[in-house]
Amino acid sequence: MKNKYNFAARAGLLVLALTAAFGFNTSVRAQALPGSLWYNGDRNHTNGLANERDDGLGFGNYAHVFDDFNVPTGQTWLVTGVYSNNYMSYVESGGTTLSVEWSISQGMSSGNGGTLIASGTNGPGGFQVLFHSTGDFGFTEYTVNATGLSISLTSGTYFLNVTPIGNGFGRSFTSDTSGAGCIGTPCGNNGNAFFDSNFFGANYQPTGQQGQPGDFSMGVQGAIPEPATWALLGLGTLLVAVRRRRSA
Repeated sequence: MKNKYNFAARAGLLVLALTAAFGFNTSVRAQALPGSLWYNGDRNHTNGLANERDDGLGFGNYAHVFDDFNVPTGQTWLVTGVYSNNYMSYVESGGTTLSVEWSISQGMSSGNGGTLIASGTNGPGGFQVLFHSTGDFGFTEYTVNATGLSISLTSGTYFLNVTPIGNGFGRSFTSDTSGAGCIGTPCGNNGNAFFDSNFFGANYQPTGQQGQPGDFSMGVQGAIPEPATWALLGLGTLLVAVRRRRSA
């Protein structure tokens, strides 16, 4: 049995909720994608939050979910991919994913989108939609992965969004998580997430209130170069600069 309810009266959120009578198939464990530096955890079979653009909501309408991740002190991450796990009804309704939009920000708070660090829209060849699990609610869960990125992030707290862009059909809901199978920090348990949508009238509203979903199944892929590697990169840049000055 599937129960939908609208959170718009408080924060413009649309979520899906399962009743206690719903039967779960937990025999298959979902996992983070290879090379994940942060993964907020597998779905908890409880609910999801609208994360979609140009689908059943109508062209030009969007709903974005943002969740936080930390680059530890003293580290620099070279981000090559970002992803989110979503309950999607595209196949059943004749829809498909045409592209994927993503963003990484800092300093997000209630009503404030913070400072944009990096963003983009990846078209064909720049994203993957991978089967992740049989899902719940009658929706299959897919991993939407923006690939081929090259972003350097120094230590700090960031907010990630990865949203599929459709062709006017179906719906997409980012899976809620309690942190099972997580990698890095935070681990699906701090409720520091936000929702922004022109369709639901939400302006970076905090989630996780009054039993609503508060942490979401997302991840970051990349590498952490050793300090010596950064030193060599810096030396190489310096030598190039010296050679250019000498040849000037």
